[in-house]
Amino acid sequence: MRSGPLRFSPSGWQLMALDAVAGAAGIALAMLLRFVDEGSVPATYLQRLWPWLVAAAVLQIAVGEVMNRLRKPGSLIARRPVAPFLVATVLSLLAVLVINDLVLREPWRLPHFVAVVGPLLAAAVSAALRLAAARSIDVEELLTRPVVRLDVDACAAALAGKRVLITGAAGSIGSQLARQILAVGPASIMAVDMNETGLYELEGDLAAVRGHVPIHTCIADVADPRRMRELFARELPEVVFHAAAYKHVPLVEANPDQGFVTNVLGTLSVCEAAVAVGAERVVVISTDKAVNPSSFMGLTKRVAELLVVAVGQSAASRTILSAVRFGNVLGSRGSVVPTLVRQIEAGGPITITHPDAQRFFMTISEAASLVLLSAAFGTAGGLFVLDMGDEVRIEQLAERLVRLKGLRLGRDVRIEYTGLRPGEKMREELHAADERLLATERPAVWRVEPTYGVDADSLLAGLRDVDARRRNGELNATDYPSLLRALIERAVREAAPV
Repeated sequence: MRSGPLRFSPSGWQLMALDAVAGAAGIALAMLLRFVDEGSVPATYLQRLWPWLVAAAVLQIAVGEVMNRLRKPGSLIARRPVAPFLVATVLSLLAVLVINDLVLREPWRLPHFVAVVGPLLAAAVSAALRLAAARSIDVEELLTRPVVRLDVDACAAALAGKRVLITGAAGSIGSQLARQILAVGPASIMAVDMNETGLYELEGDLAAVRGHVPIHTCIADVADPRRMRELFARELPEVVFHAAAYKHVPLVEANPDQGFVTNVLGTLSVCEAAVAVGAERVVVISTDKAVNPSSFMGLTKRVAELLVVAVGQSAASRTILSAVRFGNVLGSRGSVVPTLVRQIEAGGPITITHPDAQRFFMTISEAASLVLLSAAFGTAGGLFVLDMGDEVRIEQLAERLVRLKGLRLGRDVRIEYTGLRPGEKMREELHAADERLLATERPAVWRVEPTYGVDADSLLAGLRDVDARRRNGELNATDYPSLLRALIERAVREAAPV
């Protein structure tokens, strides 16, 4: 592991201190430049400089405050990036000239060169500080831990020269997987998704970097078992990454029938199609919300994890099925970060469910690397997680984003608490009480070892029964959560079989 480069994101007090230093340094430097030809500053000017250093520091703090207010998102002048700095600089210059020429008397007046150049230098530094803090945000700097650099080359043996199929390929994780897989030289990549535009854009993005690797796209619904069987029979993939899923907790909570179809039946159809054609490996992407699930999305992912074990147990082939648990992926389409950035740029308010809400976070590159590495493990039914460090409070993340935009939380942008939405937790977990984390040969990657077993016949029969009732129109949307929970209780045994 190694940390990323140092980033400049000063707090409000730090920015005020830097403004004060800029104000004093501007006057001092201007005075030095005024008398550089003479080789030294006359004692009379050096004496009057000290009060001006204090005055310039205080004045520049005020100028910085004016810059902040003029740059506040939503203000008319903030629409022109340079305008707030120019206006604040002109006000600063006028203030110094008025004080110096109209208020003060000799011997406290500064030379006009110093009275003009000093404020201009200080204002330029203050503007540069804010522009440096307001640069485009690299999501890696939002982490409170070093970014994990996983050795993707270690999985070359499992992927090089292989036919690879990726479901959900147009999504953030799926597209990143395609890019990283290209680096290890697969025989071909088949990108599957329902998103026609996303697939088209992915194909264009990969065209310049794919080399001689054939890349094909297919518009298909993973929950259509006939379509999956036909696709797998035609393509004969050797390695399958199943990333297609509905991930937004509130939407899946409001549409449990569709969450069941895509997240559960889609996983089942992909796994069974892969086993039917003798694929070597299948990796299913899960979530930390599958641990002690309180949301229906988490519940569907918990069933998907159990399906990995069940299909693997019932398979007569050599297919190795495994799953990977993710935390929240920074910068992905389902991440909280794009929403917070939009709210900040609109001037707020920033909406957060609860001040104590916490989540595990990882970057897209970490997530994709973890998925690829898990394909190199030979553990059938294995479940893997990344060491994501400590949880991060959403409020802390929002404050970090505000500071990286060169703004101040509570003054330029405020937070509004909306309360936890249906199905949301205050905190997430990486493993349940009946599971434990074991180290693997890959640093920062853990294997989740359950102390329970899975009754594959009970689980698969129960799912097919629910699906049949769904097709016959016997189920209401509100029936799915209780049905899945009951199914899990029947399928999970207390002790793992020997």
